[in-house]
Amino acid sequence: MAKIAEKAKAQQALLDKVKSEGRDGLNDEELKQFDDLQAEIDNLKKQAEVAQKMEENEKYLNEPASKAVIPVVESVQEEKLDDGGFKNVGEFLHCVKNGDPKGRLKALETSDVGILIPPQFSRNILRLDGEEELIMPRATNIPAGNPPDAPFTIPYLQQGADGALGGIKLTWTGEAQQVADVKDPVIKDLTLTPHEVSGMATINNKTLNNWEASGAFVETLLRRAWINGRDAKFINGSGAGCPLGILKAPGAIKIKRNTTGEAKYIDVVTMLGRFLPEALGGALWIASITLLPILMTMKDEGNNYIFNAGDATRGVPPTLAGLPLKFTGKTPTAGNEGDLMLVNCEYYLTKAGSGPYVAISEHVKFSTNQTVFKIVANIDGQPWVKDPLRFEDGKTDVSPYVILK
Repeated sequence: MAKIAEKAKAQQALLDKVKSEGRDGLNDEELKQFDDLQAEIDNLKKQAEVAQKMEENEKYLNEPASKAVIPVVESVQEEKLDDGGFKNVGEFLHCVKNGDPKGRLKALETSDVGILIPPQFSRNILRLDGEEELIMPRATNIPAGNPPDAPFTIPYLQQGADGALGGIKLTWTGEAQQVADVKDPVIKDLTLTPHEVSGMATINNKTLNNWEASGAFVETLLRRAWINGRDAKFINGSGAGCPLGILKAPGAIKIKRNTTGEAKYIDVVTMLGRFLPEALGGALWIASITLLPILMTMKDEGNNYIFNAGDATRGVPPTLAGLPLKFTGKTPTAGNEGDLMLVNCEYYLTKAGSGPYVAISEHVKFSTNQTVFKIVANIDGQPWVKDPLRFEDGKTDVSPYVILK
């Protein structure tokens, strides 16, 4: 392969010479040199094919005639947590509404926001879902701890103009030479304080009374209310009494779109050029669902589509410019700031708190024979990077959050 590269380089040199001299094409002698090089390349390609086939044959012959069969464990049973003595979450909610003659609710912690959901059910309600939600399954998640709602402080580097390492520099010194004074790294604290968040779910009274059959449905309903609530704030939150979302991240870089109200190939390329290189491995495009028609028909300068629809049957996600793409309705609509984002969610921190608790109201939907359940939990989230990171060239800023403006 090295020889092929060498011959191809020689061919390119002939073409570059013609171009530099302003000629229309190769002369006879140059044409012969080019053809001779091509003949050598073709011969080397055949040799490479022979070597590859021989390697495959040798690998095949070295394989054992009878391979050991290793059983594959399809699933691992999860640890059974305390369910409070309830068969499912449907029975638990039925008792919250109508009272529990067995007195099981007395053993559960209560607060001014409701009754603590037993751990066996709350685990399923709070479970991360990489398909339905965007940020938390990919974020750096800090558990509740004890006490669960206490603030959690973690350092971050004050980067910006001090460089990607906040002023930390390497100095190459010879023997017995004094190390020059360097600027001390500026380290500041980021504090996560779990905020109260509520999700509302409406359930028909007939469904609730048939708790044995409706348990899984009710659990899914509460879970989706919780997932949508936290995910929306991790994206759009203002930080005032709620998480600070990625769209409001002070360390984000915002790229002005090439054409007002549109998203073009040049916008995608520009966003990639301002993304933190070491964060590309976990990078993800987040796009408004209203942007789908534009992205699906987007072409590069060679008239090639850069959107790949993926394969849902095999768990292969759609991609844009080779990176995974998720559509959502939680971002601004097409043409508005934030309709397209390139992020690495590992650079987003979440901190869980107490809960979830549940409370009910029979009065809000009394006329329609429905009961409203409110699920309350505590959580916070913040971007870890507080300033765009500056490269060693002293002028190029990058970030793990790049937003189309």
